Amino acid sequence: MISPCRIHRTCRLIDSLSVGFLFAAFLLVPYNGAMGQYATGSTSETAGAAGGATVPLDITAGVDIGYDDHVIGSNAASSSGQSSFFARENLVLSYDRARERTQLHLIGVGRFDQFFDAGTDDKDVNVTLALTHDFSKRLSFRADVYAAYQTEPNFQSNVGPENVRAPHFNTHDILSLSYHWLPRFATVTTYEFNRTLYSQSSSVGTSSNRTQQTLGEQLQFSLTSRTNLIGEYRFETINYDTAPNNSIIHFALAGVDHHLTEHVSFHVRGGESFLSLENDGDTVSPYFQGVLDYGSGNHSLNWTTSYGFEAPSTANVSTRKTIRTGLNLTYRLSSRVHSTAAVYYHHDENGGSTSPGTSSAGTQNSLQLSLGLRYTINKRFSLHVDYRHSSVGSQGSTPGYSRNSYSAGLTFTY
Repeated sequence: MISPCRIHRTCRLIDSLSVGFLFAAFLLVPYNGAMGQYATGSTSETAGAAGGATVPLDITAGVDIGYDDHVIGSNAASSSGQSSFFARENLVLSYDRARERTQLHLIGVGRFDQFFDAGTDDKDVNVTLALTHDFSKRLSFRADVYAAYQTEPNFQSNVGPENVRAPHFNTHDILSLSYHWLPRFATVTTYEFNRTLYSQSSSVGTSSNRTQQTLGEQLQFSLTSRTNLIGEYRFETINYDTAPNNSIIHFALAGVDHHLTEHVSFHVRGGESFLSLENDGDTVSPYFQGVLDYGSGNHSLNWTTSYGFEAPSTANVSTRKTIRTGLNLTYRLSSRVHSTAAVYYHHDENGGSTSPGTSSAGTQNSLQLSLGLRYTINKRFSLHVDYRHSSVGSQGSTPGYSRNSYSAGLTFTY
């Protein structure tokens, strides 16, 4: 599996186990790197009683001031949105233990936006964890966990409709077990869990609240020291809380993982996917998934693209085929100046109404572009400016919108 891992929900809707896990993970303190402008890129050092002890812990706090020309309403009842100045408070806690048998990377983010003119606010609390453990030279385990409670829509993955702003909880977790049977042959067994839950106050939950589970088995053959050939099977179940869109998907895939150079690698999967709807028959579609990574001393690039079935999140739609792509670029212009750019785009083809006498919602395009520039004043302080543009087409009776956000701020790292 090469799916990146990435949570939303109201407090009274989250069961005690989820709350306990989220709270415990947040307290453990998190991974350094996922938060671009707010991650520090350095490790804090604290002297212990018996000498200098290095603690792989970063704490970064920040304050931003900005302007948003289209604060979409919680029900997105119209395409016209109110402009507003806003203030944002940020807190990032990161923990990175990478040089031990059990490696742990953890990052926790808390962000709160106050829109002065619109009389509303946004909340974003998320935790990302990556853990690996080598039981032996042959057997290893990896866990990738992402959990978030957010108000703003998510453009990076399939959570819910991007033209609706509403409180929601989402978790995307992947557990994998790798075993090397022979020097050139290995298997990877994976379990993937995805849960989406919107607030009871939002009607979006009727068509979006769901649980997805995927079992996968991957066969790897090492053709050369740089190239692995892949054969993979996945079995996925999608169960909605209320919408009549329960389904099963089978994936039969082949692919390759290849390191072109020391700095460039790509991972590709392709094949067929077979969708079986509980209430509406079967259908087949090609499936593709690819990742390109490039990294060097002062810049990096990550590009992901996929095409295939995705869980629909719109009323009266039972099938959705999506082409989704995302590009992240970082470039260090000098020892003090650091720039970032990101683009996320997807095109949805919706069909197969689940209600007699109603038509499908057709197609929809969504785009988000973000640019950032950071200036490091000294070891503790840095300044940054950011721009973000969002453009979403209409979806059924819900109109689309175009939105621009500008902000500047100061961060302090301890």
